[in-house]
Amino acid sequence: AKMFEFEGSFSDCCDYFLAGGLENGCYWEFNREFLDNKDGHTMLHINYEELTLRKRDGIRKINEFLGYPAMTEEQVDAVVKGTTLVKLRKNQVGKPGKAREMLTPEQRERFDVKCRKEFDGYEGIPESYFSESAYMGQN
Repeated sequence: AKMFEFEGSFSDCCDYFLAGGLENGCYWEFNREFLDNKDGHTMLHINYEELTLRKRDGIRKINEFLGYPAMTEEQVDAVVKGTTLVKLRKNQVGKPGKAREMLTPEQRERFDVKCRKEFDGYEGIPESYFSESAYMGQN
């Protein structure tokens, strides 16, 4: 697989990523800077799974974060309908949960160990990014 200037197997790519090797910077450093929030911005932490597997909960979470009154079921239905992109879904490569299929158990464990090490002390970081609870919102 060729990723930018990287050439190698998917396993080699995982090793490269875990070592902080990305052409646009280290994933871990980027996320620590975001989580540190040195400028004191009010931020909402929401993940891909919350917006795909639990879309209604994600919509409510965004609504609450923005300070709007609680939404009725009809309002949530309207947002769901208005944000469903059939064409995007049809062409979507990355699907929620796909990493559990693509990575070996050893690779998943290495990712989890690296995340726990790099994000130690930050709130909202799941114990495992590949557990059922991480995908279904039970963190």
